[in-house]
Amino acid sequence: MNASPLMHDHLQADTLLAGFQRCARRHPGAPAVLTSEASLTYGELDLKVNQLVARLRRLGIGSGDLVGVGISRSCELVVALLAVAKSGAAYVPLDPAYPRERLAHMISSIGLRSVLTRANLAAVFSNAGASSVIEIDETGINTSSEVLPHSDPLAPLYAIYTSGSTGLPKAASVYRKGFSNLLDWYVDELDLGPCDATLVISSPSFDLTQKNLFAPLLTGGRLVLDDGSIYDISRITSLVRDHGITVINCTPSAFYPLVEAAAATGYSALSSLRHVVLGGEPVSIPRLRPWLEHPACRAEVLNTYGPTECTDICAYHRLTAGNLDAFDFVPLGREIPNVTVTIRDEDLAEAPDGTPGELCISGAGLGGGYLNDPERTAAAFALAGALYRTGDLARRLPCGRLEFRGRLDHQVKVKGFRIEPGEIEIALSKHEGVKEAVVTARDNTLTAHIQGFAPIAELKEFLAGKLPSYMLPGEFVFVDDFPLTPNGKIDRKALAGHPAPREQPASAAPADELESRILGLWSEVLKRPVDDPTANFFDLGGTSIHLAVVHVRLNEMTGRDFAITDLFARPSARALALLISPPPVSGAAAPTHDRARLQQAGFARFRRPPTR
Repeated sequence: MNASPLMHDHLQADTLLAGFQRCARRHPGAPAVLTSEASLTYGELDLKVNQLVARLRRLGIGSGDLVGVGISRSCELVVALLAVAKSGAAYVPLDPAYPRERLAHMISSIGLRSVLTRANLAAVFSNAGASSVIEIDETGINTSSEVLPHSDPLAPLYAIYTSGSTGLPKAASVYRKGFSNLLDWYVDELDLGPCDATLVISSPSFDLTQKNLFAPLLTGGRLVLDDGSIYDISRITSLVRDHGITVINCTPSAFYPLVEAAAATGYSALSSLRHVVLGGEPVSIPRLRPWLEHPACRAEVLNTYGPTECTDICAYHRLTAGNLDAFDFVPLGREIPNVTVTIRDEDLAEAPDGTPGELCISGAGLGGGYLNDPERTAAAFALAGALYRTGDLARRLPCGRLEFRGRLDHQVKVKGFRIEPGEIEIALSKHEGVKEAVVTARDNTLTAHIQGFAPIAELKEFLAGKLPSYMLPGEFVFVDDFPLTPNGKIDRKALAGHPAPREQPASAAPADELESRILGLWSEVLKRPVDDPTANFFDLGGTSIHLAVVHVRLNEMTGRDFAITDLFARPSARALALLISPPPVSGAAAPTHDRARLQQAGFARFRRPPTR
């Protein structure tokens, strides 16, 4: 177990605020934060942070307080997070796109009074119960003087909501000392410096996002934020190329499409990358191998593992072109400094190497538990709070590395988000047409198995008012009875085999070869047969990442440059076919032979790219 001393003691001793302050003093004119709409130098960022800290303190916000931050990826987001941290308070990311009911619970469950946001979103948080909404775009106190930070290493820096099995999300808090330990390792392991540019494409509400918002600002590097609201492969690839991005951290599901899209040009668009940090779900070597072994690749991949409750990362494993076949799986790796991982049996005794058991975490990364929830905190944090029980099944190999073996409960990870199926099941059970519901996951798709009946569109709309988009099932299967295990419990493994729905609407047939080709592309991307040209892409389990892949492939196949918003507006294969080969604008219907000629012209452009 790794217990090496910190190599950047100043970060541990002075916290992240002192690291940023040093860079602001040394390089005030250097670019610090960049988006498509705005940018800030280190000096400008420091000034805005001080102005907002002074404003927060005038409002009585300081040590011991919690402040919601409801701002998307932007320069204002970075100003807000740094200012809250410098004030001595802890920040709580709140996604304005969440349903009002969920935001209301998040605000009320921890007694959150103040929320920092933009003026156009103020009503969202007022309606969700925030008593004080602070509009960051208002003019702050005009001060150019340095504001001294309130910096207690034992105080929380932030709290992030995770899915809860009781049907309600829970807020896990992270200490400043634990986050400083993480930053110290991250800066050293990636050898970050003034020449590096870090691209952030993940949500501010995601735990892996936090270190990437701050680490570049401690080393004089550039923080580049993708401020697009839709995952767009072309836009993200352009950001990597245009800004010379050297570091990106995201889920594997978000990174694979970038690699696969770059293959057509010999991966040149990704040639600036030095480090790709992946986390949140298992890594597929076959999907990364062609890139990692290509001469244009100069990057290494870090597979990272750790729960929100223990400051994001507790273990990591480097993947390079030279060690892809060292294991027949991707290990979780070894611990980061000052964090201890042990494998324990049911009695919490340490298991011998090679023996599977529950992965437990202790040391510097251990968080403060769940805010205002002592019962769940006591259940997850054992040995008087000194040991976090992850619920993950793992074993330590003779070489010292850790191997992930699955979950001890029903919790799943979908596209990097940790999800308790029970939370979705409880939400579904509140619909009058649902007698009972069981939610499973396979191939990064959630499936709701329902006893009862209701129109799928109605169920989706019902859930959208209660859950964030990443928790909405992509498939709905209606069953008469649930399969049971020999001890009488619902057999979730049998359900995950996706039995045929009890009722299935009749499918329309493709009108022509173009529609058939689009359906073939959908089948390939969604990894399931699709034959109904009128079906909604998102009802079939498609996500924004899936659609981004379709977007790139359509542009390649047709030789045209469709906007990804065009695809969102046309979620059926039939509508897409009309986009590719629209009928002539005329008061009369086109003759059959004219329509066939137009369709054939579209199909001629729609060629499958050569197999790579």
